[in-house]
Amino acid sequence: MNSPTEQHLGAAFRDLVAEQPFTPDVSAIEHRVRQARRRDRLTRGGIGAGVVAVAAVAAVGVVSAVPSAPAGTAPVSGAHPANTGASASPTGSTGSAAAQPPLMKLAADVAAEPRPTGDATLVERETGTQGQASVNVWDLYADDGRYFFSQTEAGLPAQVKEDNNQGGGQFGREVAAAIYAVKGNLDTAALKMAWAPDTTPVPAWLSAQVKDISAGGLQIDNYVWEDCEDALVAGSGNPQVRAGVLRLVSALPDITVTRGTVDGQPTLTLTAGAAEVGYAGINKTNPKAPAGPAYQEAITINAETGIPLGFAGGPVGKTAVTVTYVVTRVSLADIAAGKF
Repeated sequence: MNSPTEQHLGAAFRDLVAEQPFTPDVSAIEHRVRQARRRDRLTRGGIGAGVVAVAAVAAVGVVSAVPSAPAGTAPVSGAHPANTGASASPTGSTGSAAAQPPLMKLAADVAAEPRPTGDATLVERETGTQGQASVNVWDLYADDGRYFFSQTEAGLPAQVKEDNNQGGGQFGREVAAAIYAVKGNLDTAALKMAWAPDTTPVPAWLSAQVKDISAGGLQIDNYVWEDCEDALVAGSGNPQVRAGVLRLVSALPDITVTRGTVDGQPTLTLTAGAAEVGYAGINKTNPKAPAGPAYQEAITINAETGIPLGFAGGPVGKTAVTVTYVVTRVSLADIAAGKF
C-alpha cells in the first residue's frame, strides 16, 4: 500500500498531466502535497506518513551529477556537490537518546561559524519519485524571508525583478524559529517551528504536547520534523539556522544518526522513524493504530557544517522520494542582473 503522501503526489502529477500542454509545475505539486498531508494528519488524529519534496533534504542511494557553483557567486562554506550513491560509506550509528549529544555538539560548532557574504541562498534541487523522471528546479531564499521559485535557472532573474514572492512567508517563519532555537527556550522554539506554516495563534492542544515531545507519536513530533526539513533547506546558507535545526531535531524521540562519507567528505544521516512520520498505511478501523511498515525519512548533512546534501523518504526498505541539493550563497542584486 502506498503512503498517503505517495498517493497525493501521484494524484497531483496525474492531475497536472491531464492539463495540456504539460509542463511540470513542481512548486504547485509540492504545495498541494503539503496541504493534503497536513489535512491527512488532522483527519487521522495522529501523526502523518510521508514527505513533501520541498521539505526534503537528503537522497540516500541516488547518484546525481551536479554542476559547479555558478560564476560570480560564493559557495557556502563547506558545501559540496551531492553525490549520495555507492560512494556513501556509513561507518556506524547511534539511536534516539544517543543521537542528542552529537547533534548538540555539531549545533554548537556550527553556531560559532561566521555568516557568509550575500543576502540570499540559491538551491538547485533535483527531485525524483517512483515512476517519474527526475526534475531539476531552482529555489531562491532571501534572508528577508522572501522565496522565489523557477523551473529553470534562466528564469530566476525575472522572478526577482518582478518580486514574485511565493510561499506566504512560511519559509521565513520557519527560519526565524530555527534561529530562535539556537539560544532560546527549546520548548518555545519547538512550538514556533511546529506552527510556522500557520499565522493563527498556537492552539492549546499543541502547546500541551510540548512537555511530552520525547514520548513520541504526537502531532508536534511530526510538525517539528517536517518544518525543520524546510528550515534546513531555506536557511542552508545561514549557520545559525542550521544550528537551530540541529538542536530541535535532537529533541525528537525517534532519530537515528549514522556517520558516513560522501565523495570524501564526512556526513551524518539523520533518520526519522515512525514517531515522527508514522506508518506507510492507514488503519481504517483505528486511524491511530500502526498500519503497514514504518515510514522513514533520512536527511544527510555535512558532518562539519550541517549543510544539507539530500533526502530520501519511503516505507522501511523502500525509497519513494529522493532529493539532492546544491547550496550556493548569492546576492539578490546579482541574480536580478543575471550575474550567475
